[in-house]
Amino acid sequence: MKYDPLKHVAAHFLRDAQPARVASRNERDLLRLIWKSPGIERSDLTEPLDLTQQSLHRIVARLHERGMIVFSHSEGRRSGPPSPELTLRKDWCLTLGISVNVGSIGLCLMGFGEPLENLEIQQAGTSLSAELEQIEAAVEDILARRGAKRRDILGVGLAVAGHRMLETAFNCPLPLAHWSLIDLAPLLGKQLGLPVWADNATRTAALAEAIFGVGRDAADFAYIAHLHGYGGGLVSGGMPFRGSFGNAGEFSVLFARQDYGDRPALGQLLECLRSKGRSDLTLKDLKNENLVDWDGVREWVDRVTPAHNRAINAISAIFDPALIVLGGELPHSLARMLIERTEFNNLPRHGVLRDVPSLAVAQIIDAPGAIGAALIPLFETVL
Repeated sequence: MKYDPLKHVAAHFLRDAQPARVASRNERDLLRLIWKSPGIERSDLTEPLDLTQQSLHRIVARLHERGMIVFSHSEGRRSGPPSPELTLRKDWCLTLGISVNVGSIGLCLMGFGEPLENLEIQQAGTSLSAELEQIEAAVEDILARRGAKRRDILGVGLAVAGHRMLETAFNCPLPLAHWSLIDLAPLLGKQLGLPVWADNATRTAALAEAIFGVGRDAADFAYIAHLHGYGGGLVSGGMPFRGSFGNAGEFSVLFARQDYGDRPALGQLLECLRSKGRSDLTLKDLKNENLVDWDGVREWVDRVTPAHNRAINAISAIFDPALIVLGGELPHSLARMLIERTEFNNLPRHGVLRDVPSLAVAQIIDAPGAIGAALIPLFETVL
C-alpha cells in the first residue's frame, strides 16, 4: 500500500471535522498570509482572502482556540474599531528537516515556520540501518536541548541527494549507494514514529533560499547546488517546480559521462586538492574562505568555467529566470570567482541585447537542504 504521511499525523494536530486534516483550504490561506505578514491586523485579511467578515472572524476564532495564532494590540494603531494583530504561535508545532548528503547529514528543528536550531552529523557509513539509528539519536539530542518531545513534531521532511525515483526512493551518488532505490519515507517514519515527506536535497535547498534567502525577492529563480555532485532546483511562483518525474533542475544531465570531470562539482575539486597534497580534505573543509589561495583552486575554476557557462546559458534559455543562485556547499569566494567568469550567449539583434538573469551567491549556507526539508510538512498540511 502506498505510504501516505497524512495518515500518520498525530491526532492532536488535526481539526475536529471530517475529513481529518490539519487545516482547511481557507484556514491554510489565512495562516500563510499571517506567516508572510506577521502582525497583520484581522481587518486587513478580508480583501486578500476574499472572505466575508463573518467567515473571517469565525476562522480566526477557531484557529485561536486551537492555539495556532495569537492576538496582540498595537498602542500606536490607526483610528477606528479595534482589530487584533495576528501572528503564528511559534510553539504550536515543531517540524524536523533531515538532509542526507555525501559526508554529512544535516538536521533542522523548526517552530511554526521559524528555524530554531541546526545540527550536523557525519555521514560516513555503509549501513542504512546504522545511519537511521544515528539520525534518531541526533533527533533526541536536538529535542532535549529545546526541552521538546517527539509528540510536538507535526512531521518530518527528508531530503536526499540523488535523482528522484518512484514514491520516496532516490538514485544516489556512489557514497550513498546504501540509501538508493529504497522507499525511504516509511522506513524513517517507522524509525521515528512520525510522518515523513521526502524530496530531493537540492530542491529543498532551493526552497530554503526562496523563503529565507536571496530568493525572497524573485518569484522565479534557478538554484545551482554545488555539492559532491552538481544539481539544483527550479523555483516558480515562489515554490519548487518538480517536473513530471520530480527531477526538474538536475543540471548534471547537461553533461555527457566523459564531461563529468569538468563540471563545477565539489567532489572533483576535492580530488584536485588531494592530488596537490591535501589528502585529508572533506567537503566541510571547503567552507574555508581562504581556499582561493590554495594550490590547485584557480586551476580548477579555470577548468570548470566552460561547463559553468554551459549550464548558466541552458538555464537562461529554457527557464528564463530573473535570478540564478549559486549555492549548495560552494564557498562564497568560489561562487564569486565563477560569477566573474560568467559569459552569456547574448548576441545583439537590431543593436539590442535580450535580458539575462542576475547571478547571486546563496544566503542560506548552513544546512540549506535540512531547512527546506523542515518546511515541507508545513506546506503539505497548514501553509
